[in-house]
Amino acid sequence: MGSMRKRRLSHYKQDRLTEHFASGSTARTAAILCGVD
Repeated sequence: MGSMRKRRLSHYKQDRLTEHFASGSTARTAAILCGVD
């Protein structure tokens, strides 16, 4: 599974991810929608 690295997300992306989690989206879907790998 490759190396796991912490990545700093912009506050905007953090907020967007939080919105998706709150709306019940999966982590993968939220990451895709926000452009996070």
